Amino acid sequence: MDSSQSPVIKKGEEYETVLITAVVNPVNVTPTAYRLSIYPRNHPAEPFIQKLFFPGEPIQIMLPANILNTDTLGNVAKLEPLGHQYEHQYRMFNSGKGEIKLQPFTVLVPGDILKLTVLEAGSGSPIPFSKIRITQNGEMLSDSKTDSSGYVRLRIPVSRNKKEPVLMAINTNGQFPPWKGRIDIQDGVHEKTIQISSLTLEKGETIYEVIDDLAPFREGPENGAALLFFLNKGDQVVVSKVAGDRLFGRVRIYLDKQEKYHNISGWILDKYIRLKE
Repeated sequence: MDSSQSPVIKKGEEYETVLITAVVNPVNVTPTAYRLSIYPRNHPAEPFIQKLFFPGEPIQIMLPANILNTDTLGNVAKLEPLGHQYEHQYRMFNSGKGEIKLQPFTVLVPGDILKLTVLEAGSGSPIPFSKIRITQNGEMLSDSKTDSSGYVRLRIPVSRNKKEPVLMAINTNGQFPPWKGRIDIQDGVHEKTIQISSLTLEKGETIYEVIDDLAPFREGPENGAALLFFLNKGDQVVVSKVAGDRLFGRVRIYLDKQEKYHNISGWILDKYIRLKE
């Protein structure tokens, strides 16, 4: 038999595969499903694969290793939580073999974004590491801190009452008087800059710091004098007169609608304040 005429048996080619895995952490939310798409960064309209996963199901996608983009961080994983207006999230990653573990995804309550910058009035210098609290009708909406450049990105839940402004409080850790004001939060992403200035002292005045929350600030020195408002821990009072255990001074309040500060004078008991260092 002529061996040259014998049939040729071809061996199938074997491709190495890569397993792409992800972990999703929902925080006080219940998405109905997750859609995961894998695509090259330079061709976002041409996904390698798109797959639907349900809560509790392992998120894993297996692909031939040689189809991934070999550029550094040349591949993108896009996660779309379904069931509400959740934000889409993205992770860039390198090509590889074996298993590629994506950075965990965290799904939060849908929110609008406020990009806030806190600066010192006059100099324009950033006020770093200021504590930012946003509330509405006593409910906490956001609690964060500015970075070294005075910037912070705040998420405000869309479940808030959008017809009313929110209350923002800025605590600069004693560098400046605490700032409080009501602001309107727009839909989507927007930016705001707030400038804070130091207290200006007149002759004979001294700065005191409030040491307790709900410290009464009254119109007169008498116990039954009309209550102007309550001060909170960290607020600053410029004291100009002392009468026993009662001190007379002024508190600077920021009027957001008028975009200016206003001084209000009144009396406070010495047990609620201490000399600012």
